[in-house]
Amino acid sequence: MSKLLPKVGISTPKPRSVGGNAPQTWATTAALATNNMIEQSIAPSANPGEGDVILNSPVKVYPSNTDTSQSDAFCHIAEMLAAVIQSGKLDTPTKQSVVKVIKLAREAESKGEARELRGGEKEKVSPSGPMCPAILVDLVNLYNSLEKKIYQVQESCKAILDNTGRVLTGVEEAKTGTKALASKVSKVTEATDKIASDTNSYRDALLSKPMPSNKTATDPKVLSDMDHKAKQILVTIWDKDDNNILTKSLTSMTEKANKAIAGIEDPSKPKDIKVTAALKMHSQAVLLILNSKEAASWIREPLNEIEFTKGFSPESHIRERSFNLIAPRVLVTFDPSEEKHLCEIEEMNCLDKNAISRAKWIKPLGRRKLGQTNAYTIITLSSADSANILIRDGLYICGIKVRPMKQKQEPIQCMKCRDWGHFASKCPSEKDVCGNCREEHRTSACKNKDKWFCVTCKEAMHASWSRDCPEFNRRCLIFDRRNPENAMPYFPTEHDWTLTVRPSSIPMEDRFPARYTVNTLPTLSGRQQDPRSC
Repeated sequence: MSKLLPKVGISTPKPRSVGGNAPQTWATTAALATNNMIEQSIAPSANPGEGDVILNSPVKVYPSNTDTSQSDAFCHIAEMLAAVIQSGKLDTPTKQSVVKVIKLAREAESKGEARELRGGEKEKVSPSGPMCPAILVDLVNLYNSLEKKIYQVQESCKAILDNTGRVLTGVEEAKTGTKALASKVSKVTEATDKIASDTNSYRDALLSKPMPSNKTATDPKVLSDMDHKAKQILVTIWDKDDNNILTKSLTSMTEKANKAIAGIEDPSKPKDIKVTAALKMHSQAVLLILNSKEAASWIREPLNEIEFTKGFSPESHIRERSFNLIAPRVLVTFDPSEEKHLCEIEEMNCLDKNAISRAKWIKPLGRRKLGQTNAYTIITLSSADSANILIRDGLYICGIKVRPMKQKQEPIQCMKCRDWGHFASKCPSEKDVCGNCREEHRTSACKNKDKWFCVTCKEAMHASWSRDCPEFNRRCLIFDRRNPENAMPYFPTEHDWTLTVRPSSIPMEDRFPARYTVNTLPTLSGRQQDPRSC
């Protein structure tokens, strides 16, 4: 301790208050009293030297106690050294060494108190302590409670997740159902809008409904005849005798017709148009058959007709097909030979100009009864459509509406010999036969008009021209079987409504059989008396 100690500043901790957290012991009280004494004895000089010891804080001196811990021993040493310093018998280097020892003792004291404090805490929480079992029981109970709560929370979360999954599944199903429902609603809306926009009246619905075609029930022979007639043209010949085309062969006629067609220059000319056959007719005419309907329609056009007749026969023309109507109960004031009367009929019935070719009375004027006001008339039209319209809608003649009928094809009877199958112009007989009395004179010159005799039936029950003649009716039935058009009320055309078939008429005796005939009912004046009133 001969070496001088450097200047050391010793800081004295503040005294602990009684109300603090750390407990205040007897050693603490004694140290407080000793520190006060050391602070008074070791005071710094006014002019300290290099070897002086400066104590910035009082030195705590703890009383000795043999039963204390190691920290208490350091406190006892510090107390003894403090007493030596207070005696004043030591020099300055010695005092410095002693102060250093006191400082080391106090540091050791502080470390010892810290270890004692940690040891006391360990003793308090050690398993052998008195509070450990109770704390362990509380911790176990707390653990069990927490584990139970955590399990309940887990179960709740699991249930929530399951419910959430079911809810999501339900939401997806609801979305799918909503989409399907929206699709159905859109379809219903579209259908409703369509119904609202396309709603028609009962009449329009009936008219818009496709009707079954009458062609399926039409006789194939009628359809075949329609197709053949559409390809035919009738050319009337007016050539001179030295250059008459009727004197040539059918092959020459066909070649000349094709040459005349080839010489026509027209942009609308059908492709590959040609005449396939030619037939001679009795009435100074030639029937040409073409390969298509379009070709026949093209030749009938006015300009094409002029060019064709120039090349085929200069003095010829194409004759239109005629359609005869029988108009019943026409006033005799109508004159068929007057052009004005025919034009008046065309105007009143909204027909095209020159639609009526001619008209004539069926019964000759000489055979009319005295005072007769109505008669049957044959009206010839050049168009099948116009004839069908008049049959359907009626015909106005002299301000009176009549219902014309189509003239049927009937057996031909010669007006000269009263035989069947030829005309009077081609009759081989040399003598005339009367249709009334069968004598050898013309029917118009007959003086026995009340005497009837049928040349065909050899009976005196009716005249030869009577339509009640059994032979005439028999031949008419044969004609009806050969010509199905006789059973049709209209002339057959491309229009479907003209192909209907008229039902056969039922005889009167079949419609009203005699076995169902009843007696005449009594009149009101001859009413029988009620037997109950007697």
